[in-house]
Amino acid sequence: MAPSPRQLLAQARKMHRDGRKTEAEGTYRQLIRSNPRNHQALSSLGVLLGESGRLNEAIQSLERASAIEVNPTYLTQLGVVYRLAGMLDAAAESFGRILEVEPGFPDARLNLASILMDAGADAHALPLLDEALRLGPDGGRLRAAASRASFNLGQVDRALMDARRAVELAPGVASYRRQLGDLLDAHGEKALAIASYRRAVELDGSDHAAHSALIVAMLSSPDYGANDHYVEARAWAERHAAPLRGRLPLPSNDKDPERRLRIGYVSPDFREHAIQQFLVPLLEHHDQSAVEIFLYSSVDRPDVATDWYRHFAGNNFRDIRQMDDVSAAKLVRSDRIDILVDLALHSSAGRLRIFACRPAPVQISWLGYVGTPGLDTIDYRITDNVLDPPGGNLGFYSETCLHLPETLWCYSALDSTLEVNALPALSAHRVTFGCQNAYRKLHPGLLALWGRVLGKVPGSRLFLHADEHARERLQLNLAREGVEADRIEFGGRAPRLEYLRRYQRIDIGLDTFPFNGATTTLDAAWMGVPVVTLR
Repeated sequence: MAPSPRQLLAQARKMHRDGRKTEAEGTYRQLIRSNPRNHQALSSLGVLLGESGRLNEAIQSLERASAIEVNPTYLTQLGVVYRLAGMLDAAAESFGRILEVEPGFPDARLNLASILMDAGADAHALPLLDEALRLGPDGGRLRAAASRASFNLGQVDRALMDARRAVELAPGVASYRRQLGDLLDAHGEKALAIASYRRAVELDGSDHAAHSALIVAMLSSPDYGANDHYVEARAWAERHAAPLRGRLPLPSNDKDPERRLRIGYVSPDFREHAIQQFLVPLLEHHDQSAVEIFLYSSVDRPDVATDWYRHFAGNNFRDIRQMDDVSAAKLVRSDRIDILVDLALHSSAGRLRIFACRPAPVQISWLGYVGTPGLDTIDYRITDNVLDPPGGNLGFYSETCLHLPETLWCYSALDSTLEVNALPALSAHRVTFGCQNAYRKLHPGLLALWGRVLGKVPGSRLFLHADEHARERLQLNLAREGVEADRIEFGGRAPRLEYLRRYQRIDIGLDTFPFNGATTTLDAAWMGVPVVTLR
Protein backbone atom coordinates (compact mmCIF):
# COMPACT_ATOMS: atom_id res chain seq x y z
CA MET A 1 0.00 0.00 0.00
CA ALA A 2 1.45 3.37 -1.04
CA PRO A 3 2.12 5.84 1.78
CA SER A 4 -0.39 8.64 2.21
CA PRO A 5 0.61 12.30 1.54
CA ARG A 6 0.81 12.84 5.31
CA GLN A 7 3.15 9.86 5.71
CA LEU A 8 5.30 11.02 2.78
CA LEU A 9 5.56 14.49 4.32
CA ALA A 10 6.65 12.99 7.63
CA GLN A 11 9.27 10.87 5.84
CA ALA A 12 10.57 13.90 3.92
CA ARG A 13 10.86 15.96 7.07
CA LYS A 14 12.81 13.17 8.79
CA MET A 15 15.19 13.01 5.80
CA HIS A 16 15.53 16.78 6.08
CA ARG A 17 16.36 16.58 9.81
CA ASP A 18 18.87 13.80 9.18
CA GLY A 19 20.72 15.87 6.59
CA ARG A 20 19.52 13.87 3.57
CA LYS A 21 18.49 17.05 1.83
CA THR A 22 18.53 15.83 -1.77
CA GLU A 23 16.13 13.00 -0.96
CA ALA A 24 13.96 15.30 1.13
CA GLU A 25 13.76 17.88 -1.67
CA GLY A 26 12.72 15.21 -4.14
CA THR A 27 9.92 13.99 -1.86
CA TYR A 28 8.69 17.53 -1.17
CA ARG A 29 8.54 18.19 -4.90
CA GLN A 30 6.73 14.88 -5.50
CA LEU A 31 4.06 15.95 -2.99
CA ILE A 32 3.70 19.37 -4.65
CA ARG A 33 3.36 17.82 -8.12
CA SER A 34 0.58 15.63 -6.77
CA ASN A 35 -1.12 18.56 -5.08
CA PRO A 36 0.11 22.08 -6.02
CA ARG A 37 -1.84 23.47 -3.02
CA ASN A 38 0.01 21.35 -0.45
CA HIS A 39 1.11 24.34 1.64
CA GLN A 40 2.90 22.16 4.20
CA ALA A 41 5.18 20.66 1.54
CA LEU A 42 5.71 24.10 -0.01
CA SER A 43 6.67 25.51 3.37
CA SER A 44 9.09 22.69 4.17
CA LEU A 45 10.65 22.89 0.71
CA GLY A 46 11.10 26.66 1.13
CA VAL A 47 12.92 26.15 4.43
CA LEU A 48 15.22 23.55 2.86
CA LEU A 49 16.01 25.79 -0.11
CA GLY A 50 16.73 28.71 2.22
CA GLU A 51 19.13 26.58 4.25
CA SER A 52 20.89 25.64 1.00
CA GLY A 53 21.34 29.29 -0.01
CA ARG A 54 18.90 29.04 -2.93
CA LEU A 55 17.05 32.11 -1.74
CA ASN A 56 15.06 32.99 -4.87
CA GLU A 57 13.62 29.48 -5.08
CA ALA A 58 12.95 29.52 -1.33
CA ILE A 59 11.04 32.80 -1.62
CA GLN A 60 8.88 31.44 -4.46
CA SER A 61 7.99 28.32 -2.48
CA LEU A 62 7.21 30.18 0.76
CA GLU A 63 5.21 32.87 -1.04
CA ARG A 64 3.05 30.12 -2.54
CA ALA A 65 2.56 28.49 0.87
CA SER A 66 1.61 31.82 2.49
CA ALA A 67 -0.81 32.65 -0.31
CA ILE A 68 -2.62 29.32 0.13
CA GLU A 69 -2.81 29.61 3.93
CA VAL A 70 -2.03 32.78 5.90
CA ASN A 71 -0.11 30.97 8.61
CA PRO A 72 2.15 32.82 11.12
CA THR A 73 4.76 30.07 10.82
CA TYR A 74 4.87 30.40 7.02
CA LEU A 75 5.06 34.19 7.28
CA THR A 76 7.93 33.87 9.75
CA GLN A 77 9.81 31.50 7.44
CA LEU A 78 9.20 33.86 4.51
CA GLY A 79 10.35 36.88 6.49
CA VAL A 80 13.56 35.11 7.50
CA VAL A 81 14.40 34.28 3.86
CA TYR A 82 13.54 37.81 2.72
CA ARG A 83 15.97 39.08 5.36
CA LEU A 84 18.71 36.72 4.18
CA ALA A 85 18.15 38.00 0.65
CA GLY A 86 18.50 41.60 1.83
CA MET A 87 14.83 42.38 1.04
CA LEU A 88 14.22 44.22 4.28
CA ASP A 89 10.98 45.96 3.26
CA ALA A 90 9.42 42.65 2.23
CA ALA A 91 10.67 41.00 5.42
CA ALA A 92 9.18 43.77 7.58
CA GLU A 93 5.85 43.43 5.75
CA SER A 94 5.84 39.67 6.29
CA PHE A 95 6.59 39.94 10.01
CA GLY A 96 4.12 42.80 10.34
CA ARG A 97 1.33 40.64 8.88
CA ILE A 98 1.91 38.13 11.68
CA LEU A 99 0.92 40.76 14.27
CA GLU A 100 -2.28 41.36 12.30
CA VAL A 101 -3.13 37.66 11.93
CA GLU A 102 -2.08 36.48 15.40
CA PRO A 103 -0.88 39.31 17.70
CA GLY A 104 0.32 36.90 20.37
CA PHE A 105 2.42 34.74 18.04
CA PRO A 106 5.81 33.98 19.67
CA ASP A 107 8.75 36.03 18.36
CA ALA A 108 6.62 38.11 15.96
CA ARG A 109 7.72 41.39 17.58
CA LEU A 110 11.28 40.18 17.91
CA ASN A 111 11.52 39.27 14.22
CA LEU A 112 10.02 42.57 13.11
CA ALA A 113 12.34 44.47 15.46
CA SER A 114 15.34 42.63 14.01
CA ILE A 115 14.40 43.80 10.52
CA LEU A 116 13.97 47.36 11.73
CA MET A 117 17.43 47.24 13.33
CA ASP A 118 18.92 45.90 10.10
CA ALA A 119 17.43 48.96 8.40
CA GLY A 120 18.86 51.31 11.05
CA ALA A 121 15.48 52.02 12.65
CA ASP A 122 16.50 51.13 16.20
CA ALA A 123 14.23 53.79 17.69
CA HIS A 124 11.23 51.93 16.21
CA ALA A 125 12.61 48.50 17.10
CA LEU A 126 13.18 49.03 20.82
CA PRO A 127 9.50 49.70 21.72
CA LEU A 128 8.55 46.44 19.99
CA LEU A 129 11.17 44.60 22.01
CA ASP A 130 10.00 46.23 25.24
CA GLU A 131 6.46 45.14 24.42
CA ALA A 132 7.69 41.59 23.82
CA LEU A 133 9.45 41.66 27.19
CA ARG A 134 6.24 42.79 28.89
CA LEU A 135 4.22 40.05 27.21
CA GLY A 136 6.87 37.39 27.90
CA PRO A 137 8.35 34.93 28.02
CA ASP A 138 11.83 36.31 28.61
CA GLY A 139 14.59 34.76 26.53
CA GLY A 140 18.22 35.11 25.52
CA ARG A 141 17.47 36.00 21.89
CA LEU A 142 15.01 38.69 22.97
CA ARG A 143 17.46 40.17 25.48
CA ALA A 144 20.30 40.11 22.95
CA ALA A 145 18.15 42.03 20.46
CA ALA A 146 17.15 44.58 23.12
CA SER A 147 20.83 45.00 24.00
CA ARG A 148 21.73 45.62 20.36
CA ALA A 149 18.98 48.21 19.86
CA SER A 150 19.80 49.99 23.13
CA PHE A 151 23.49 50.18 22.29
CA ASN A 152 22.78 51.61 18.83
CA LEU A 153 20.65 54.28 20.50
CA GLY A 154 23.44 55.20 22.92
CA GLN A 155 21.77 53.55 25.92
CA VAL A 156 24.91 51.65 26.88
CA ASP A 157 23.98 50.93 30.51
CA ARG A 158 20.67 49.40 29.42
CA ALA A 159 22.48 47.47 26.69
CA LEU A 160 24.93 45.98 29.19
CA MET A 161 22.10 44.97 31.52
CA ASP A 162 20.25 43.15 28.71
CA ALA A 163 23.45 41.49 27.48
CA ARG A 164 24.13 40.14 30.96
CA ARG A 165 20.57 38.87 31.19
CA ALA A 166 20.91 37.11 27.82
CA VAL A 167 23.94 35.23 29.13
CA GLU A 168 22.11 34.34 32.34
CA LEU A 169 19.20 32.90 30.36
CA ALA A 170 21.36 31.06 27.80
CA PRO A 171 24.89 30.64 29.21
CA GLY A 172 25.90 28.21 26.48
CA VAL A 173 25.27 30.54 23.52
CA ALA A 174 28.60 31.89 22.26
CA SER A 175 27.14 34.87 20.38
CA TYR A 176 25.64 36.23 23.61
CA ARG A 177 29.04 35.99 25.30
CA ARG A 178 30.58 37.88 22.38
CA GLN A 179 27.92 40.58 22.63
CA LEU A 180 28.51 40.85 26.38
CA GLY A 181 32.24 41.22 25.66
CA ASP A 182 31.50 44.11 23.29
CA LEU A 183 29.46 45.88 25.97
CA LEU A 184 32.00 45.27 28.73
CA ASP A 185 34.72 46.66 26.46
CA ALA A 186 32.59 49.72 25.74
CA HIS A 187 32.25 50.18 29.51
CA GLY A 188 36.03 50.04 30.02
CA GLU A 189 35.92 46.59 31.67
CA LYS A 190 38.77 45.29 29.54
CA ALA A 191 39.71 42.20 31.57
CA LEU A 192 36.07 41.09 31.88
CA ALA A 193 35.53 41.70 28.16
CA ILE A 194 38.52 39.55 27.24
CA ALA A 195 37.29 36.80 29.58
CA SER A 196 33.85 36.94 27.93
CA TYR A 197 35.36 36.69 24.44
CA ARG A 198 37.51 33.74 25.53
CA ARG A 199 34.44 31.98 26.88
CA ALA A 200 32.65 32.57 23.56
CA VAL A 201 35.56 30.97 21.71
CA GLU A 202 35.50 28.01 24.11
CA LEU A 203 31.76 27.52 23.59
CA ASP A 204 31.92 27.73 19.81
CA GLY A 205 35.28 27.12 18.22
CA SER A 206 33.87 28.12 14.82
CA ASP A 207 32.91 31.65 15.96
CA HIS A 208 35.63 33.54 14.10
CA ALA A 209 34.02 36.92 14.92
CA ALA A 210 34.36 36.29 18.67
CA HIS A 211 37.97 35.20 18.20
CA SER A 212 38.70 38.36 16.20
CA ALA A 213 37.04 40.49 18.89
CA LEU A 214 39.33 38.86 21.46
CA ILE A 215 42.41 39.78 19.39
CA VAL A 216 41.33 43.42 19.01
CA ALA A 217 40.53 43.73 22.74
CA MET A 218 44.00 42.42 23.61
CA LEU A 219 45.59 45.22 21.56
CA SER A 220 44.50 47.91 24.03
CA SER A 221 45.21 45.93 27.18
CA PRO A 222 48.55 46.53 28.94
CA ASP A 223 48.49 42.88 30.03
CA TYR A 224 49.45 41.63 26.56
CA GLY A 225 52.45 42.23 24.33
CA ALA A 226 53.39 41.75 20.70
CA ASN A 227 54.13 38.04 21.10
CA ASP A 228 50.70 37.45 22.69
CA HIS A 229 49.02 39.20 19.78
CA TYR A 230 51.02 37.16 17.27
CA VAL A 231 50.26 33.83 18.96
CA GLU A 232 46.52 34.58 19.12
CA ALA A 233 46.42 35.74 15.50
CA ARG A 234 48.19 32.58 14.39
CA ALA A 235 45.76 30.49 16.44
CA TRP A 236 42.87 32.30 14.70
CA ALA A 237 44.40 31.54 11.31
CA GLU A 238 44.86 27.87 12.10
CA ARG A 239 41.31 27.51 13.38
CA HIS A 240 39.34 29.71 10.97
CA ALA A 241 41.48 30.24 7.85
CA ALA A 242 43.28 26.93 7.35
CA PRO A 243 40.04 24.98 6.65
CA LEU A 244 39.42 27.24 3.63
CA ARG A 245 42.73 26.47 1.94
CA GLY A 246 42.26 24.79 -1.40
CA ARG A 247 38.66 25.95 -1.85
CA LEU A 248 39.78 27.69 -5.06
CA PRO A 249 42.42 26.58 -7.57
CA LEU A 250 45.56 28.68 -7.59
CA PRO A 251 45.09 31.94 -9.54
CA SER A 252 46.44 32.06 -13.08
CA ASN A 253 46.26 35.75 -13.97
CA ASP A 254 47.52 37.14 -17.25
CA LYS A 255 51.20 38.04 -16.75
CA ASP A 256 51.31 40.65 -19.54
CA PRO A 257 53.39 43.51 -17.99
CA GLU A 258 51.78 46.09 -20.28
CA ARG A 259 48.19 45.61 -19.14
CA ARG A 260 46.46 47.53 -16.32
CA LEU A 261 46.71 45.96 -12.88
CA ARG A 262 43.42 45.11 -11.22
CA ILE A 263 43.49 46.05 -7.52
CA GLY A 264 40.74 45.13 -5.08
CA TYR A 265 40.14 46.62 -1.63
CA VAL A 266 38.08 44.68 0.93
CA SER A 267 36.44 46.42 3.89
CA PRO A 268 33.33 46.62 6.08
CA ASP A 269 34.11 50.32 6.54
CA PHE A 270 33.32 51.96 3.20
CA ARG A 271 31.27 54.47 5.20
CA GLU A 272 31.91 57.40 7.55
CA HIS A 273 34.91 55.90 9.28
CA ALA A 274 38.50 56.80 10.16
CA ILE A 275 39.89 54.95 7.14
CA GLN A 276 38.45 57.69 4.92
CA GLN A 277 41.31 60.02 5.82
CA PHE A 278 43.77 57.55 4.30
CA LEU A 279 41.83 55.60 1.71
CA VAL A 280 40.11 58.47 -0.10
CA PRO A 281 43.35 60.30 -1.01
CA LEU A 282 44.94 57.01 -2.06
CA LEU A 283 42.03 56.15 -4.34
CA GLU A 284 41.96 59.65 -5.79
CA HIS A 285 45.67 59.51 -6.61
CA HIS A 286 45.75 56.04 -8.17
CA ASP A 287 46.94 56.26 -11.79
CA GLN A 288 43.77 55.14 -13.55
CA SER A 289 45.72 54.50 -16.73
CA ALA A 290 47.83 51.91 -14.89
CA VAL A 291 45.35 50.34 -12.47
CA GLU A 292 41.67 49.42 -12.33
CA ILE A 293 40.10 49.62 -8.86
CA PHE A 294 37.49 47.29 -7.36
CA LEU A 295 35.86 47.81 -3.96
CA TYR A 296 34.42 44.80 -2.07
CA SER A 297 32.10 46.21 0.56
CA SER A 298 30.41 44.54 3.53
CA VAL A 299 29.06 47.76 5.04
CA ASP A 300 26.26 47.03 7.49
CA ARG A 301 24.64 50.47 7.33
CA PRO A 302 25.47 52.45 4.19
CA ASP A 303 25.67 56.25 4.44
CA VAL A 304 26.76 59.25 2.37
CA ALA A 305 30.38 58.10 2.46
CA THR A 306 29.28 54.74 1.05
CA ASP A 307 27.68 56.68 -1.79
CA TRP A 308 31.04 58.34 -2.48
CA TYR A 309 32.84 54.98 -2.69
CA ARG A 310 30.06 53.54 -4.84
CA HIS A 311 30.29 56.49 -7.25
CA PHE A 312 34.08 56.29 -7.33
CA ALA A 313 34.17 52.59 -8.20
CA GLY A 314 31.14 52.68 -10.49
CA ASN A 315 30.47 49.23 -11.94
CA ASN A 316 33.41 47.87 -9.93
CA PHE A 317 31.67 48.39 -6.56
CA ARG A 318 30.76 44.98 -5.14
CA ASP A 319 28.35 44.61 -2.22
CA ILE A 320 29.40 41.33 -0.57
CA ARG A 321 27.68 41.76 2.81
CA GLN A 322 25.20 38.95 2.18
CA MET A 323 27.79 36.63 0.61
CA ASP A 324 29.65 33.93 2.50
CA ASP A 325 33.44 34.10 2.38
CA VAL A 326 33.94 31.40 -0.24
CA SER A 327 31.35 32.94 -2.57
CA ALA A 328 32.95 36.36 -2.12
CA ALA A 329 36.37 34.86 -2.89
CA LYS A 330 34.95 33.34 -6.08
CA LEU A 331 33.65 36.77 -7.06
CA VAL A 332 37.13 38.27 -6.53
CA ARG A 333 38.59 35.49 -8.66
CA SER A 334 36.03 36.08 -11.42
CA ASP A 335 37.05 39.77 -11.42
CA ARG A 336 40.64 38.61 -12.13
CA ILE A 337 42.08 40.72 -9.31
CA ASP A 338 45.90 40.89 -9.28
CA ILE A 339 46.39 42.50 -5.87
CA LEU A 340 43.82 42.17 -3.08
CA VAL A 341 44.16 44.51 -0.09
CA ASP A 342 42.56 43.92 3.31
CA LEU A 343 41.68 47.15 5.16
CA ALA A 344 40.29 45.76 8.42
CA LEU A 345 42.37 42.85 9.76
CA HIS A 346 40.48 41.52 12.82
CA SER A 347 38.33 44.64 13.25
CA SER A 348 34.57 44.17 13.57
CA ALA A 349 32.96 42.56 10.49
CA GLY A 350 36.36 42.01 8.82
CA ARG A 351 36.49 39.49 5.96
CA LEU A 352 39.88 37.82 6.45
CA ARG A 353 38.46 34.41 5.53
CA ILE A 354 38.13 35.65 1.94
CA PHE A 355 41.92 35.97 1.88
CA ALA A 356 42.26 32.45 3.27
CA CYS A 357 40.81 31.19 -0.03
CA ARG A 358 43.68 32.87 -1.96
CA PRO A 359 41.48 34.53 -4.64
CA ALA A 360 44.33 36.81 -5.84
CA PRO A 361 47.99 36.05 -6.57
CA VAL A 362 49.20 38.90 -4.33
CA GLN A 363 47.44 39.74 -1.05
CA ILE A 364 48.32 42.65 1.24
CA SER A 365 47.28 44.01 4.62
CA TRP A 366 47.09 47.77 5.21
CA LEU A 367 45.27 50.20 7.47
CA GLY A 368 42.70 48.76 9.94
CA TYR A 369 45.22 48.83 12.78
CA VAL A 370 48.94 48.27 13.13
CA GLY A 371 49.34 44.53 13.66
CA THR A 372 49.29 41.16 11.97
CA PRO A 373 46.27 39.21 10.75
CA GLY A 374 48.26 36.00 11.21
CA LEU A 375 47.36 34.43 7.83
CA ASP A 376 49.93 32.66 5.65
CA THR A 377 47.87 33.67 2.61
CA ILE A 378 48.46 37.39 3.19
CA ASP A 379 51.83 38.02 1.63
CA TYR A 380 52.74 41.55 2.68
CA ARG A 381 51.95 44.30 5.14
CA ILE A 382 52.74 47.95 4.48
CA THR A 383 54.87 49.71 7.09
CA ASP A 384 57.64 52.30 7.46
CA ASN A 385 60.91 52.87 9.35
CA VAL A 386 59.20 54.67 12.23
CA LEU A 387 56.72 51.92 13.00
CA ASP A 388 59.20 49.12 12.33
CA PRO A 389 62.76 50.55 12.58
CA PRO A 390 65.60 48.89 10.67
CA GLY A 391 67.03 46.03 12.70
CA GLY A 392 63.85 45.68 14.74
CA ASN A 393 62.07 42.40 15.44
CA LEU A 394 59.74 41.60 12.56
CA GLY A 395 59.06 38.11 13.85
CA PHE A 396 55.71 39.21 15.27
CA TYR A 397 54.27 39.53 11.75
CA SER A 398 53.20 36.58 9.62
CA GLU A 399 53.61 38.70 6.46
CA THR A 400 56.67 40.14 4.75
CA CYS A 401 57.02 43.82 5.71
CA LEU A 402 57.10 46.34 2.87
CA HIS A 403 58.78 49.51 4.16
CA LEU A 404 57.68 52.67 2.39
CA PRO A 405 60.48 55.26 2.11
CA GLU A 406 58.83 57.97 4.26
CA THR A 407 55.55 56.93 5.86
CA LEU A 408 52.84 54.30 5.53
CA TRP A 409 50.17 56.96 6.14
CA CYS A 410 48.43 58.60 3.21
CA TYR A 411 46.54 61.24 5.17
CA SER A 412 44.07 63.94 4.25
CA ALA A 413 41.99 65.92 6.72
CA LEU A 414 39.13 65.92 4.15
CA ASP A 415 38.16 69.32 5.50
CA SER A 416 40.32 72.36 4.88
CA THR A 417 37.95 75.05 6.22
CA LEU A 418 39.46 75.18 9.73
CA GLU A 419 42.62 77.12 10.41
CA VAL A 420 45.24 76.42 13.05
CA ASN A 421 44.38 78.79 15.88
CA ALA A 422 46.56 80.55 18.43
CA LEU A 423 47.65 78.49 21.42
CA PRO A 424 44.55 78.32 23.69
CA ALA A 425 46.70 78.69 26.81
CA LEU A 426 47.65 82.22 25.78
CA SER A 427 44.10 83.47 26.33
CA ALA A 428 42.88 80.93 28.91
CA HIS A 429 46.01 81.31 31.07
CA ARG A 430 46.06 77.56 31.69
CA VAL A 431 47.17 74.47 29.81
CA THR A 432 44.59 72.10 28.38
CA PHE A 433 45.67 68.56 27.68
CA GLY A 434 43.46 66.42 25.49
CA CYS A 435 42.84 63.03 23.91
CA GLN A 436 40.17 62.15 21.38
CA ASN A 437 40.97 58.46 21.14
CA ALA A 438 38.20 55.91 21.69
CA TYR A 439 37.26 55.31 25.31
CA ARG A 440 38.00 51.58 25.05
CA LYS A 441 41.70 52.40 24.57
CA LEU A 442 41.87 53.88 28.07
CA HIS A 443 42.83 51.86 31.15
CA PRO A 444 43.74 52.58 34.81
CA GLY A 445 47.51 52.60 34.22
CA LEU A 446 47.19 55.17 31.46
CA LEU A 447 44.82 57.35 33.52
CA ALA A 448 47.24 57.18 36.46
CA LEU A 449 50.03 58.51 34.24
CA TRP A 450 47.82 61.29 32.92
CA GLY A 451 46.86 62.16 36.49
CA ARG A 452 50.54 62.59 37.34
CA VAL A 453 51.02 64.81 34.29
CA LEU A 454 48.15 67.09 35.32
CA GLY A 455 49.47 67.10 38.88
CA LYS A 456 52.76 68.55 37.64
CA VAL A 457 50.99 71.39 35.80
CA PRO A 458 48.96 73.51 38.26
CA GLY A 459 45.57 74.63 36.96
CA SER A 460 45.76 72.41 33.91
CA ARG A 461 42.65 70.80 32.44
CA LEU A 462 41.91 67.64 30.47
CA PHE A 463 39.61 67.24 27.47
CA LEU A 464 38.50 63.67 26.68
CA HIS A 465 36.37 62.01 24.04
CA ALA A 466 33.80 59.92 25.93
CA ASP A 467 30.09 59.27 25.66
CA GLU A 468 27.75 59.78 28.60
CA HIS A 469 28.01 56.24 29.97
CA ALA A 470 31.80 56.48 30.41
CA ARG A 471 32.14 59.89 32.01
CA GLU A 472 31.42 59.08 35.64
CA ARG A 473 33.83 56.14 35.54
CA LEU A 474 36.59 58.35 34.08
CA GLN A 475 35.98 61.02 36.69
CA LEU A 476 36.25 58.45 39.50
CA ASN A 477 39.48 57.00 38.10
CA LEU A 478 41.06 60.42 37.66
CA ALA A 479 39.86 61.57 41.09
CA ARG A 480 42.01 58.80 42.59
CA GLU A 481 44.96 60.49 40.89
CA GLY A 482 44.06 63.90 42.33
CA VAL A 483 42.31 65.31 39.25
CA GLU A 484 39.05 66.97 40.29
CA ALA A 485 35.94 66.59 38.15
CA ASP A 486 35.78 70.31 37.36
CA ARG A 487 39.15 70.03 35.59
CA ILE A 488 37.79 67.47 33.12
CA GLU A 489 35.76 68.30 30.04
CA PHE A 490 34.09 65.77 27.76
CA GLY A 491 32.96 65.60 24.17
CA GLY A 492 30.90 62.76 22.69
CA ARG A 493 30.31 61.59 19.15
CA ALA A 494 30.24 64.47 16.72
CA PRO A 495 30.36 65.25 12.99
CA ARG A 496 33.91 65.48 11.68
CA LEU A 497 34.03 69.27 11.45
CA GLU A 498 32.96 69.65 15.09
CA TYR A 499 35.43 66.93 16.12
CA LEU A 500 38.29 68.80 14.41
CA ARG A 501 37.17 72.09 15.94
CA ARG A 502 37.67 70.60 19.41
CA TYR A 503 41.41 70.53 18.77
CA GLN A 504 41.30 74.34 18.81
CA ARG A 505 40.66 74.06 22.57
CA ILE A 506 43.62 71.73 23.23
CA ASP A 507 47.20 72.85 23.83
CA ILE A 508 48.91 69.45 24.13
CA GLY A 509 47.61 66.08 23.01
CA LEU A 510 48.14 62.93 25.09
CA ASP A 511 48.52 59.62 23.27
CA THR A 512 47.16 56.27 24.43
CA PHE A 513 49.22 53.14 25.04
CA PRO A 514 49.77 50.32 24.30
CA PHE A 515 47.28 50.94 21.46
CA ASN A 516 48.48 54.27 20.15
CA GLY A 517 46.43 56.75 18.22
CA ALA A 518 46.83 56.99 14.45
CA THR A 519 44.03 59.02 12.88
CA THR A 520 43.58 61.11 16.03
CA THR A 521 47.31 61.87 16.20
CA LEU A 522 47.42 62.98 12.57
CA ASP A 523 44.23 65.00 13.03
CA ALA A 524 45.85 66.72 16.01
CA ALA A 525 48.97 67.49 13.99
CA TRP A 526 46.78 68.87 11.17
CA MET A 527 45.17 71.22 13.68
CA GLY A 528 48.53 72.30 15.09
CA VAL A 529 48.34 70.32 18.33
CA PRO A 530 51.54 68.50 19.39
CA VAL A 531 51.00 65.00 20.81
CA VAL A 532 53.07 63.46 23.61
CA THR A 533 53.43 59.69 23.41
CA LEU A 534 55.17 57.01 25.48
CA ARG A 535 58.35 55.52 24.02
